[in-house]
Amino acid sequence: MDFLKMAIFALMGGYATFLANRTIAVYHDGLRPMMPEFINGNISHREMLGISFAISIGFITGFAMPITLATGIIVVHIILLTADIIGVSVRNTIVAVALGALWGGAVPVLLDSIIALFGMLPVNFLDALAAVGDPITYAFVAFPALAVAYQFDKVKGLVTFGISLLGRIVVEFVNPVMIAGNEVSLSAEGIAMLCGMICLIVFAALDKSRGDDSGNNLFADNVKRIRGNIKWLIPMGAIISVAASYQWIAGEPIAAALLGKGDVTSAAIVAFIQAIAFLPLVITTALVSGVYATNGWCDWLEGLGYISPNPIVAAVLGGAAMGVEVMGLDRIGKFLNRFPALKSSGDNIRTAMTEILEVALLVGGINAGNTIWGGTGIFMVVALYLLNEALGRPVIKMAAAPLASIVVGVLANIAAVIGVLPVA
Repeated sequence: MDFLKMAIFALMGGYATFLANRTIAVYHDGLRPMMPEFINGNISHREMLGISFAISIGFITGFAMPITLATGIIVVHIILLTADIIGVSVRNTIVAVALGALWGGAVPVLLDSIIALFGMLPVNFLDALAAVGDPITYAFVAFPALAVAYQFDKVKGLVTFGISLLGRIVVEFVNPVMIAGNEVSLSAEGIAMLCGMICLIVFAALDKSRGDDSGNNLFADNVKRIRGNIKWLIPMGAIISVAASYQWIAGEPIAAALLGKGDVTSAAIVAFIQAIAFLPLVITTALVSGVYATNGWCDWLEGLGYISPNPIVAAVLGGAAMGVEVMGLDRIGKFLNRFPALKSSGDNIRTAMTEILEVALLVGGINAGNTIWGGTGIFMVVALYLLNEALGRPVIKMAAAPLASIVVGVLANIAAVIGVLPVA
């Protein structure tokens, strides 16, 4: 039992719950715009419990948990969305923080217990579940081309795809390279993604459309409120970066899959790009509500942790980064309003990432199902995935295949126990 890990996650869960309880910050972007009514007393704690639970439980059970089990990396939704739920529903701050800390500390223990349980099963499908993340490692680099195609036109999207592909091929050809007398293997996926992002930024910068930032004056009081809470927000940035420095957490499936494979550099690159993708959404909802995001511009706080040489440096970088975000809130809002093409790029990056994840996780889920139970596993994953669609998606689309592969693993063990499936 790793007591340091438990302590850090307990601190993360408790502190995030404190921020939600004191209406300083919440993690769910959909909950943030509702916070002003909660602050004014127009929505009760009981009503906020229903709202926060309804919009968060699917992400916790149907998205974060399957990816966490498949990669062994804790997706922060499990901690921070639960902190939202507890924080806005429990009136007493001390009780809320205690519950949040208890849940945070319990999560790594539960994960380790589940992994140990898998090892005791007749069919240990944990290794097979790791295959869920394999396609993500290679597919995610396509998202800049897709985002460019959505925002600008198909030709620019194809050009971006071609440049990304060329960058990948060149890196594969020249690897390993000599740097300061040492052999270094460059990340083909990281370079391809960087090439694509450069194309997207160039196309956005060349866009001639300009906006108006005068509307930001309407949110001056909200900016003042968030800045007044900076002393409470900075520690949260430090906590997240420290946990990331140990490579224990990820903000989303792509980084989780990369960390699971040991590719920390690519995970950091993805985290920084996620920040670009979500920055417009976080800034907009913060300006409208006066309540900030628990993890800031997700997920560059994690990215800073990944590249930090030790937890102390990670804490300093994470706290400083959160402070920079808060102090620059109004300026960033004005900048985004002045350049709508860059603001739209965030929306298109998120859309592209989501669509690529849905395809990659479907392929990964099918591969995992087939590895667990040859042939039958493919049938079950595909059938359960399509049934989820037919039933109106009770499980989030990108989590349907990973969750189906877990179902295959459970059924394979039942079949092994009753003698239907031979155990290797």
